[in-house]
Amino acid sequence: MKTKLFVLLFILVFAISIFSFEISGSYLMELSGYERTFYGGGITLGDKDIIGLEVGVFIPPETIETGELTYFQPTTFILVQLPFKNFKIFTGISPIFQFYDNKFSLYSYTMYLTKAGVSLYLGPLVFTGGINTIIDLSFQQTFGIYGVYGEFGLRF
Repeated sequence: MKTKLFVLLFILVFAISIFSFEISGSYLMELSGYERTFYGGGITLGDKDIIGLEVGVFIPPETIETGELTYFQPTTFILVQLPFKNFKIFTGISPIFQFYDNKFSLYSYTMYLTKAGVSLYLGPLVFTGGINTIIDLSFQQTFGIYGVYGEFGLRF
């Protein structure tokens, strides 16, 4: 386990030193489905390249209010991005992982979290807004869960 963690940390440090990256915090609100809200944070590697990787986590507000970590959702988005001078348009897809009942699990083998949005770059500051939904592998069903999110970040 220590070896895997060390290799992952080495790859992350190597990727950050080669690619540009962004650190951000976010707020997500589901507009349908369970109509939940989440706070999030993440790191985007290659944030102004055609292909990027976003690693993040979302937690419900109750976690912060109660101090009990009972549920969170780590995300690993593969992003396709169209970077311009001061903004980018992007879309991404991620498997749905979750930490629930003191264990990690894959939510479904056929359902994926998708998102699309726009980022505005003002010097080192990044403002992002977007939408997300859950799709199946046939890209024909969204399960009726839609959300909007906003992010504020710093670019390095």
